[in-house]
Amino acid sequence: MIQRADENTWNGVPMGRDEWIDMMSSIGLQYQFDSPHAGASTHDSARAGSSVIVNLDIAWQSTAPILHHGDDGDLFVQVVRSGTRWIKPRGGQTMSFGPGDVALVDPTVWHGASVRERTCMSILRIPRSALQERGLPNHFPMICRPDTASPDVCAVRDFVLHLASQAGKASEATLARFGEQCVDLVDVLVNDPGVTHAGRSTPSIVLRTKQLISRYIGDPDLSVERIAAELNMSTSSLTRALHGSGLSVMRHAWSLRIERAARRLRADTSHGNIQAIAYQCGFTNYAHFSRVFKARYGMTPREYAASHKAVRNRTAEQT
Repeated sequence: MIQRADENTWNGVPMGRDEWIDMMSSIGLQYQFDSPHAGASTHDSARAGSSVIVNLDIAWQSTAPILHHGDDGDLFVQVVRSGTRWIKPRGGQTMSFGPGDVALVDPTVWHGASVRERTCMSILRIPRSALQERGLPNHFPMICRPDTASPDVCAVRDFVLHLASQAGKASEATLARFGEQCVDLVDVLVNDPGVTHAGRSTPSIVLRTKQLISRYIGDPDLSVERIAAELNMSTSSLTRALHGSGLSVMRHAWSLRIERAARRLRADTSHGNIQAIAYQCGFTNYAHFSRVFKARYGMTPREYAASHKAVRNRTAEQT
């Protein structure tokens, strides 16, 4: 069989099978075509923040990770759009993934994967460093198959698919924001506590807790219970993990709220907005806000705002 030079395309560039295999090898995957009638394959990718989103259209191909490729590799979140993806872990049973199914694949753990009929997938390649920064698990000893009967898993899957549909359309800045949000949501896909938290260290729990507090700082309903639920931990387990580092969820939250309010007051000194600023920073009682603010800064919020306005006015006059 004579191979056409333009049989496959990689990000719009026509290439033959040998070049396609080389490109897959460059990202740590050993590929092979399993039939002379595999047909054209396409790979389209776009940067999405720290991650890469890939739309892949292939048939009659098989792959395995190239272990010790030179780095620790990315974690792959694979969503099958059409067709069937077969994955066989070393020593395990072959798993089939059909339309709508999701697989979390760790390329540092050997497995074989293949497709026969034409299969379309969207794949989010997440660097391990991005997961580590969020205190999320970044190594999986087996193929992780999130339960698509869960509405939350379906919501995250559909968000990944939406990101994939915007590749090449939305701006780089918007794709970056979508991509970072997808990484934030990876813990939903591995929400089995026995998998999600195996080996999670106390420093990573502290880091993730601080990130969640910062995310929800303006929500007056923020609580230890809510943070624990986000981390798929019991309240008591979270409290024990934080105790050794001296971190209290609510003390940290109140401190951040006061600091955020102070920044807002320095930037916006209109007296009519002070109460609104307090509410936007998560305080539901203005008297309480005024009391704790004075304890922190030695003056009421109104006095604090006025003093910074006076400083700005003097600076303006001098210039």
